[in-house]
Amino acid sequence: MKKLPIFLSLEGKKILVVGGARAALIKIKTLLEAEADFMVIAKYFLEETESLLKQAKICYEKKEVTIQDLKNIFLIFAGADRQTNDMIYLWAKQKNILCCKADGKGDFIVPAHKREGSLTLAVSTDGLFPLLGKKICNDMDLSVGKKLECLAEQRKKILQTIPKQEQKKALQELLKE
Repeated sequence: MKKLPIFLSLEGKKILVVGGARAALIKIKTLLEAEADFMVIAKYFLEETESLLKQAKICYEKKEVTIQDLKNIFLIFAGADRQTNDMIYLWAKQKNILCCKADGKGDFIVPAHKREGSLTLAVSTDGLFPLLGKKICNDMDLSVGKKLECLAEQRKKILQTIPKQEQKKALQELLKE
């Protein structure tokens, strides 16, 4: 099934990451970039993961995850071993919680993305070749993101001062500049 690309606000949402190794570390770094509120549960943690969690003051527990840990959770990132991830996914389904599994077979994936100011580019290969998505993002020039605030002000001015039937043309001219 094809996935719908969306940009999701995580403000005020409780997020759970399960796992403390490499797959979970990637998701943790992404959630830190998004300034998300999350906690992490894992039986063991890589030294790098635990160090990052301590430095960022993120709540984490060294234990086996239980279904009770899913209480009031909005979103789950399952980045542990395959058996644990499958179990988490089943629990999430029972509780109508969206779950991202490390194998890409969950409810959603987090595509490769690059941000410059308020401009974000996201690229997905539907899991077929994630490194290609990352390469495309890294190769893109998003320097216009630095000018986005100025462009937004000019757009606002056009929408407020130019008659409705002429707005589209004025906006297209703005883009040509």
